[in-house]
Amino acid sequence: MGLKDVAGLLTNNPGTKMRIVDLLTIVERRQMTFQQLLDESQYNPRYLRFLITKLRSVRLMMGEKHGNEYFYYLSYEGFSTFLKTKYSDAIYNLVKRR
Repeated sequence: MGLKDVAGLLTNNPGTKMRIVDLLTIVERRQMTFQQLLDESQYNPRYLRFLITKLRSVRLMMGEKHGNEYFYYLSYEGFSTFLKTKYSDAIYNLVKRR
Protein backbone atom coordinates (compact mmCIF):
# COMPACT_ATOMS: atom_id res chain seq x y z
CA MET A 1 0.00 0.00 0.00
CA GLY A 2 1.49 3.31 -1.08
CA LEU A 3 1.05 6.76 0.38
CA LYS A 4 -1.53 7.67 -2.26
CA ASP A 5 -3.54 4.58 -1.32
CA VAL A 6 -3.43 5.59 2.33
CA ALA A 7 -4.59 9.10 1.43
CA GLY A 8 -7.37 7.55 -0.65
CA LEU A 9 -8.75 5.88 2.48
CA LEU A 10 -9.20 9.31 4.03
CA THR A 11 -10.58 11.42 1.20
CA ASN A 12 -11.63 11.47 -2.44
CA ASN A 13 -10.49 15.05 -2.98
CA PRO A 14 -7.30 15.03 -5.13
CA GLY A 15 -5.93 18.21 -3.54
CA THR A 16 -6.40 16.89 -0.02
CA LYS A 17 -4.83 13.57 -1.02
CA MET A 18 -1.69 15.36 -2.21
CA ARG A 19 -1.48 17.40 1.00
CA ILE A 20 -1.84 14.24 3.11
CA VAL A 21 0.98 12.60 1.15
CA ASP A 22 3.10 15.74 1.63
CA LEU A 23 2.41 15.75 5.38
CA LEU A 24 3.29 12.06 5.68
CA THR A 25 6.60 12.61 3.91
CA ILE A 26 7.39 15.57 6.19
CA VAL A 27 6.80 13.62 9.40
CA GLU A 28 8.29 10.29 8.24
CA ARG A 29 10.10 8.76 11.20
CA ARG A 30 10.55 11.73 13.50
CA GLN A 31 8.55 13.42 16.19
CA MET A 32 7.55 17.00 15.45
CA THR A 33 5.67 19.73 17.27
CA PHE A 34 2.71 21.45 15.69
CA GLN A 35 4.84 24.53 15.08
CA GLN A 36 7.52 22.47 13.31
CA LEU A 37 4.83 20.91 11.13
CA LEU A 38 3.49 24.37 10.34
CA ASP A 39 6.94 25.67 9.45
CA GLU A 40 7.78 22.78 7.14
CA SER A 41 4.39 22.35 5.49
CA GLN A 42 3.48 26.04 5.15
CA TYR A 43 -0.20 25.07 5.58
CA ASN A 44 -2.79 27.22 7.27
CA PRO A 45 -2.92 26.20 11.00
CA ARG A 46 -6.61 25.34 10.78
CA TYR A 47 -6.08 23.19 7.69
CA LEU A 48 -3.11 21.44 9.29
CA ARG A 49 -5.26 20.56 12.31
CA PHE A 50 -7.87 19.20 9.90
CA LEU A 51 -5.28 16.93 8.25
CA ILE A 52 -3.88 15.79 11.59
CA THR A 53 -7.40 14.93 12.76
CA LYS A 54 -7.94 12.83 9.62
CA LEU A 55 -4.66 10.99 10.16
CA ARG A 56 -5.42 10.44 13.82
CA SER A 57 -8.87 9.05 12.97
CA VAL A 58 -7.21 6.07 11.27
CA ARG A 59 -4.49 5.88 13.93
CA LEU A 60 -1.74 6.70 11.45
CA MET A 61 -0.64 9.75 13.41
CA MET A 62 -0.35 9.81 17.17
CA GLY A 63 0.83 12.34 19.68
CA GLU A 64 2.56 12.46 23.04
CA LYS A 65 3.26 15.21 25.48
CA HIS A 66 6.90 15.59 26.52
CA GLY A 67 7.38 18.32 29.07
CA ASN A 68 5.43 21.34 27.89
CA GLU A 69 5.26 20.37 24.21
CA TYR A 70 3.07 17.97 22.26
CA PHE A 71 4.86 15.90 19.63
CA TYR A 72 3.21 14.22 16.66
CA TYR A 73 4.58 11.08 15.00
CA LEU A 74 3.50 8.37 12.60
CA SER A 75 2.24 5.12 14.10
CA TYR A 76 2.44 2.29 11.63
CA GLU A 77 1.41 -0.23 14.30
CA GLY A 78 -1.74 1.74 15.10
CA PHE A 79 -2.60 2.06 11.42
CA SER A 80 -2.04 -1.64 10.89
CA THR A 81 -4.39 -2.42 13.78
CA PHE A 82 -6.99 -0.03 12.33
CA LEU A 83 -6.86 -1.80 8.95
CA LYS A 84 -7.09 -5.25 10.50
CA THR A 85 -10.12 -4.34 12.60
CA LYS A 86 -11.83 -2.40 9.81
CA TYR A 87 -11.64 -5.15 7.23
CA SER A 88 -11.63 -8.25 9.43
CA ASP A 89 -15.42 -8.16 9.97
CA ALA A 90 -16.09 -7.80 6.25
CA ILE A 91 -13.77 -10.69 5.44
CA TYR A 92 -15.22 -12.82 8.25
CA ASN A 93 -18.80 -12.19 7.04
CA LEU A 94 -17.80 -12.99 3.45
CA VAL A 95 -16.28 -16.32 4.50
CA LYS A 96 -19.17 -17.07 6.87
CA ARG A 97 -21.74 -16.79 4.04
CA ARG A 98 -20.20 -19.60 2.05
